[in-house]
Amino acid sequence: MSCTYSITSKGQITIPKEFREQLGLNSGGKATIRVNDKNEIVITNPKDLAEVRLLLNKPTFKDKTPDREQAIGAQLAKKYAVN
Repeated sequence: MSCTYSITSKGQITIPKEFREQLGLNSGGKATIRVNDKNEIVITNPKDLAEVRLLLNKPTFKDKTPDREQAIGAQLAKKYAVN
């Protein structure tokens, strides 16, 4: 299924009900959004507590740019650390 929707002035897009139901996304819940290798946006349910923590601990735009970049770098280092 494919749909085309407008982007609001705040950069928001509504996820259609059919997609939310298929993905098990609930109002007020969390979703993981990423861009894949084909430059496509992929929306999924968070897989585990670690992914939810990343969503909750993301840097804010109030952070100074170097602080924000360091926070992003630290999160990426954790996510892709070789154990």
